Amino acid sequence: MHRGGITVRAELRAYLKSKGAEISEENSEGGLHLDLAQIIEACDVCLKDDDKDVESVMNSIVSLLLILETEKQEALIESLCEKLVKFREGERPSLRMQLLSNLFHGMDENTSVRHTVYCSLIKVAATCNAIAFIPTDLDQLVAYCNVENMGYTLLEGVCIRLT
Repeated sequence: MHRGGITVRAELRAYLKSKGAEISEENSEGGLHLDLAQIIEACDVCLKDDDKDVESVMNSIVSLLLILETEKQEALIESLCEKLVKFREGERPSLRMQLLSNLFHGMDENTSVRHTVYCSLIKVAATCNAIAFIPTDLDQLVAYCNVENMGYTLLEGVCIRLT
């Protein structure tokens, strides 16, 4: 990846276009943030591919998200999480959990949107009775949800989802 993932963005755009997505193959002049918004919007088409291809594309998206300035990540991460939670609910839960886990563990621990990824992971795990594989220890939740920066309200929301 070089200079903000320019090559990766172009490759993702070309791949998504080849799969039938309505997306330009040219990188946006608006930079990484706008490119990622367009790529995430179009990534539904790749979710039908085999697991290896989906994982490769999504991990590339996650890598780009993680180099984006923290203040520009939130809406994009929420959009990606929503797609992974809602995509053919019940189908391919282990793949969707893996992708969300990769995103979660790659994020800065002080990022407030991290709780959104964790909650999305819980939602997907709940669809396949895999909650036991998600860390739910209260001390770990406090660390995951960065209570000092976000307050107890968000932690309460996470705990409610777990019950």
